[in-house]
Amino acid sequence: MRPVVHVVGGGPGDPELLTVKGARLLGEARFVLYTGSLFPEEALKGLAPKARLLDSKGMTLEEIAKALAEEARKGGVVVRLHSGDPGLYGTLLEEKEALEALGLEVEVVPGVTAAFALAARAGLALTAPEVAQAVAFTRLGVRTPVPPGQDPKSLARKGLTLAVYLSGMHPRRLSRELLEAGLPGDTPVLYGHRVAQPGEEVGLTDLKGLAHLPARDTTVYLVGEALRAKGTRSRLYDPDFRHRYRR
Repeated sequence: MRPVVHVVGGGPGDPELLTVKGARLLGEARFVLYTGSLFPEEALKGLAPKARLLDSKGMTLEEIAKALAEEARKGGVVVRLHSGDPGLYGTLLEEKEALEALGLEVEVVPGVTAAFALAARAGLALTAPEVAQAVAFTRLGVRTPVPPGQDPKSLARKGLTLAVYLSGMHPRRLSRELLEAGLPGDTPVLYGHRVAQPGEEVGLTDLKGLAHLPARDTTVYLVGEALRAKGTRSRLYDPDFRHRYRR
Protein backbone atom coordinates (compact mmCIF):
# COMPACT_ATOMS: atom_id res chain seq x y z
CA MET A 1 0.00 0.00 0.00
CA ARG A 2 1.39 3.39 -1.00
CA PRO A 3 1.88 6.14 1.60
CA VAL A 4 -0.94 8.68 1.59
CA VAL A 5 -0.94 12.47 1.77
CA HIS A 6 -4.30 14.05 2.62
CA VAL A 7 -4.74 17.39 0.86
CA VAL A 8 -7.30 19.24 2.97
CA GLY A 9 -9.15 22.44 2.18
CA GLY A 10 -8.95 24.54 5.31
CA GLY A 11 -11.65 26.98 4.33
CA PRO A 12 -11.25 30.74 4.74
CA GLY A 13 -9.70 30.57 8.20
CA ASP A 14 -12.54 29.99 10.66
CA PRO A 15 -11.94 26.54 12.23
CA GLU A 16 -15.71 25.98 12.37
CA LEU A 17 -15.90 26.21 8.57
CA LEU A 18 -13.77 23.10 8.09
CA THR A 19 -15.53 19.98 6.88
CA VAL A 20 -16.03 17.27 9.47
CA LYS A 21 -13.62 15.04 7.54
CA GLY A 22 -10.99 17.75 7.33
CA ALA A 23 -11.23 18.43 11.06
CA ARG A 24 -10.96 14.72 11.83
CA LEU A 25 -7.83 14.32 9.72
CA LEU A 26 -6.19 17.31 11.35
CA GLY A 27 -7.05 15.93 14.79
CA GLU A 28 -5.39 12.62 13.89
CA ALA A 29 -2.44 14.15 12.03
CA ARG A 30 1.17 13.50 12.96
CA PHE A 31 2.45 16.10 10.49
CA VAL A 32 0.76 19.13 8.88
CA LEU A 33 2.28 21.25 6.15
CA TYR A 34 0.14 24.39 5.97
CA THR A 35 -0.05 27.62 3.98
CA GLY A 36 0.97 30.07 6.67
CA SER A 37 0.47 33.14 4.52
CA LEU A 38 -3.26 32.40 4.33
CA PHE A 39 -4.18 30.05 7.17
CA PRO A 40 -3.58 31.32 10.74
CA GLU A 41 -1.25 29.08 12.75
CA GLU A 42 -3.11 29.89 15.96
CA ALA A 43 -6.18 28.17 14.59
CA LEU A 44 -4.15 25.04 13.92
CA LYS A 45 -2.91 24.53 17.47
CA GLY A 46 -6.30 23.35 18.65
CA LEU A 47 -7.17 21.56 15.43
CA ALA A 48 -3.99 19.50 15.16
CA PRO A 49 -2.75 19.12 18.76
CA LYS A 50 -0.56 16.06 18.03
CA ALA A 51 0.99 17.28 14.80
CA ARG A 52 4.33 18.80 13.95
CA LEU A 53 3.51 21.94 12.00
CA LEU A 54 5.54 23.26 9.10
CA ASP A 55 4.80 26.48 7.19
CA SER A 56 5.13 26.18 3.42
CA LYS A 57 5.17 29.87 2.50
CA GLY A 58 8.92 29.98 1.95
CA MET A 59 9.21 26.61 0.23
CA THR A 60 9.45 25.56 -3.42
CA LEU A 61 7.28 22.88 -4.99
CA GLU A 62 10.17 20.41 -4.84
CA GLU A 63 10.75 21.10 -1.14
CA ILE A 64 7.04 20.71 -0.39
CA ALA A 65 6.82 17.37 -2.19
CA LYS A 66 10.01 16.10 -0.53
CA ALA A 67 8.85 17.04 2.98
CA LEU A 68 5.43 15.44 2.51
CA ALA A 69 6.89 12.29 0.98
CA GLU A 70 9.42 11.84 3.78
CA GLU A 71 6.77 12.25 6.46
CA ALA A 72 4.18 10.05 4.71
CA ARG A 73 6.70 7.20 4.47
CA LYS A 74 7.10 7.28 8.25
CA GLY A 75 3.43 6.39 8.66
CA GLY A 76 0.58 8.11 10.44
CA VAL A 77 -1.70 10.79 9.07
CA VAL A 78 0.04 13.44 6.98
CA VAL A 79 -1.93 16.52 5.91
CA ARG A 80 -1.16 19.14 3.32
CA LEU A 81 -3.45 21.98 4.41
CA HIS A 82 -4.53 24.50 1.79
CA SER A 83 -6.59 27.61 2.43
CA GLY A 84 -10.09 27.69 0.96
CA ASP A 85 -10.67 24.84 -1.46
CA PRO A 86 -7.60 23.05 -2.87
CA GLY A 87 -9.01 23.00 -6.38
CA LEU A 88 -9.56 26.76 -6.73
CA TYR A 89 -6.59 29.08 -7.33
CA GLY A 90 -4.27 26.74 -5.48
CA THR A 91 -1.43 24.39 -6.30
CA LEU A 92 -3.37 21.13 -6.08
CA LEU A 93 -2.51 19.81 -9.56
CA GLU A 94 1.23 20.44 -9.43
CA GLU A 95 1.58 19.12 -5.88
CA LYS A 96 -0.51 16.05 -6.69
CA GLU A 97 1.63 15.29 -9.77
CA ALA A 98 4.85 15.76 -7.80
CA LEU A 99 3.69 13.49 -4.98
CA GLU A 100 2.43 10.79 -7.34
CA ALA A 101 5.78 10.88 -9.17
CA LEU A 102 7.39 10.07 -5.81
CA GLY A 103 5.10 7.04 -5.40
CA LEU A 104 2.55 8.55 -3.03
CA GLU A 105 -1.22 8.41 -3.07
CA VAL A 106 -3.11 11.70 -2.73
CA GLU A 107 -6.56 12.09 -1.18
CA VAL A 108 -8.28 15.46 -1.60
CA VAL A 109 -10.78 16.84 0.91
CA PRO A 110 -12.69 19.92 -0.34
CA GLY A 111 -13.04 23.14 1.64
CA VAL A 112 -15.22 26.23 1.83
CA THR A 113 -13.92 28.87 -0.58
CA ALA A 114 -13.80 32.56 0.36
CA ALA A 115 -16.55 33.63 -2.06
CA PHE A 116 -19.06 31.35 -0.36
CA ALA A 117 -17.93 32.44 3.11
CA LEU A 118 -18.21 36.09 2.07
CA ALA A 119 -21.74 35.70 0.68
CA ALA A 120 -22.76 33.83 3.84
CA ARG A 121 -21.33 36.54 6.09
CA ALA A 122 -23.48 39.12 4.31
CA GLY A 123 -26.53 36.85 4.10
CA LEU A 124 -26.60 37.21 0.32
CA ALA A 125 -26.87 34.73 -2.54
CA LEU A 126 -24.70 34.38 -5.64
CA THR A 127 -27.71 33.39 -7.74
CA ALA A 128 -31.31 34.59 -7.75
CA PRO A 129 -34.33 33.35 -9.75
CA GLU A 130 -35.01 35.41 -12.89
CA VAL A 131 -31.96 37.61 -12.12
CA ALA A 132 -28.72 35.63 -12.10
CA GLN A 133 -28.23 31.94 -12.73
CA ALA A 134 -24.49 31.77 -13.44
CA VAL A 135 -21.33 32.41 -11.43
CA ALA A 136 -17.81 32.87 -12.79
CA PHE A 137 -14.64 32.64 -10.71
CA THR A 138 -11.96 34.86 -12.16
CA ARG A 139 -9.06 37.19 -11.34
CA LEU A 140 -7.07 40.02 -12.82
CA GLY A 141 -3.88 39.17 -14.65
CA VAL A 142 -1.03 40.73 -12.71
CA ARG A 143 2.28 38.88 -12.30
CA THR A 144 0.59 35.70 -13.49
CA PRO A 145 -1.32 36.18 -16.77
CA VAL A 146 -4.92 35.11 -17.35
CA PRO A 147 -5.78 33.16 -20.53
CA PRO A 148 -7.58 35.25 -23.19
CA GLY A 149 -11.29 35.65 -22.53
CA GLN A 150 -11.11 34.57 -18.89
CA ASP A 151 -10.40 37.88 -17.13
CA PRO A 152 -13.16 39.87 -15.34
CA LYS A 153 -13.59 42.35 -18.19
CA SER A 154 -14.13 39.58 -20.74
CA LEU A 155 -16.58 37.69 -18.56
CA ALA A 156 -18.63 40.65 -17.31
CA ARG A 157 -22.24 40.63 -18.45
CA LYS A 158 -25.76 41.15 -17.13
CA GLY A 159 -27.06 38.25 -15.06
CA LEU A 160 -23.64 36.79 -14.26
CA THR A 161 -22.14 37.00 -10.78
CA LEU A 162 -18.38 37.47 -10.76
CA ALA A 163 -16.28 36.13 -7.89
CA VAL A 164 -12.98 37.94 -8.25
CA TYR A 165 -9.97 36.50 -6.44
CA LEU A 166 -6.29 37.50 -6.18
CA SER A 167 -7.05 41.08 -7.18
CA GLY A 168 -7.30 42.88 -3.84
CA MET A 169 -4.37 45.15 -4.59
CA HIS A 170 -6.09 46.55 -7.69
CA PRO A 171 -9.65 47.73 -6.84
CA ARG A 172 -9.36 50.83 -9.06
CA ARG A 173 -8.27 48.78 -12.06
CA LEU A 174 -11.03 46.22 -11.49
CA SER A 175 -13.64 48.97 -11.28
CA ARG A 176 -12.39 50.62 -14.47
CA GLU A 177 -12.29 47.39 -16.47
CA LEU A 178 -15.79 46.29 -15.43
CA LEU A 179 -17.20 49.72 -16.26
CA GLU A 180 -15.45 49.56 -19.64
CA ALA A 181 -17.09 46.16 -20.15
CA GLY A 182 -20.48 47.86 -19.95
CA LEU A 183 -21.63 47.08 -16.41
CA PRO A 184 -23.60 49.97 -14.85
CA GLY A 185 -21.84 52.03 -12.20
CA ASP A 186 -24.45 51.07 -9.59
CA THR A 187 -23.80 47.32 -10.01
CA PRO A 188 -23.47 45.92 -6.47
CA VAL A 189 -20.05 44.86 -5.19
CA LEU A 190 -19.64 42.85 -2.00
CA TYR A 191 -16.08 42.90 -0.70
CA GLY A 192 -14.43 40.89 2.02
CA HIS A 193 -10.98 41.39 3.51
CA ARG A 194 -9.60 38.49 5.58
CA VAL A 195 -12.99 36.77 5.49
CA ALA A 196 -13.64 34.55 8.55
CA GLN A 197 -10.33 35.57 10.14
CA PRO A 198 -9.34 38.07 12.84
CA GLY A 199 -9.50 41.57 11.37
CA GLU A 200 -12.28 40.63 8.96
CA GLU A 201 -13.98 43.46 7.07
CA VAL A 202 -17.06 42.92 4.93
CA GLY A 203 -18.91 45.67 3.10
CA LEU A 204 -21.26 46.45 0.24
CA THR A 205 -20.58 49.13 -2.36
CA ASP A 206 -21.00 49.46 -6.12
CA LEU A 207 -18.67 49.57 -9.12
CA LYS A 208 -18.04 53.30 -8.75
CA GLY A 209 -17.36 52.89 -5.04
CA LEU A 210 -15.05 49.96 -5.69
CA ALA A 211 -12.49 52.36 -7.16
CA HIS A 212 -12.19 54.10 -3.77
CA LEU A 213 -11.62 50.99 -1.63
CA PRO A 214 -8.13 50.50 -0.16
CA ALA A 215 -5.72 48.19 -1.97
CA ARG A 216 -5.36 45.18 0.33
CA ASP A 217 -4.24 41.64 -0.25
CA THR A 218 -6.50 38.72 0.76
CA THR A 219 -9.59 40.61 -0.43
CA VAL A 220 -12.33 38.93 -2.46
CA TYR A 221 -14.97 40.74 -4.52
CA LEU A 222 -18.43 39.57 -5.58
CA VAL A 223 -19.99 41.59 -8.38
CA GLY A 224 -23.50 41.29 -9.80
CA GLU A 225 -27.21 41.99 -9.66
CA ALA A 226 -27.92 38.91 -7.53
CA LEU A 227 -26.48 40.80 -4.55
CA ARG A 228 -29.47 43.16 -4.44
CA ALA A 229 -32.20 40.87 -5.73
CA LYS A 230 -35.43 41.04 -3.75
CA GLY A 231 -38.89 39.62 -4.19
CA THR A 232 -37.72 36.76 -6.39
CA ARG A 233 -39.08 33.26 -5.91
CA SER A 234 -38.04 29.94 -7.37
CA ARG A 235 -40.56 27.55 -8.85
CA LEU A 236 -39.42 24.73 -6.57
CA TYR A 237 -41.64 25.75 -3.65
CA ASP A 238 -44.36 27.45 -5.67
CA PRO A 239 -47.74 25.81 -4.80
CA ASP A 240 -48.62 25.70 -8.50
CA PHE A 241 -45.41 23.91 -9.52
CA ARG A 242 -45.79 20.14 -9.61
CA HIS A 243 -42.94 17.68 -9.43
CA ARG A 244 -42.41 14.08 -8.33
CA TYR A 245 -42.38 14.98 -4.63
CA ARG A 246 -45.43 17.22 -4.74
CA ARG A 247 -48.34 16.45 -7.04
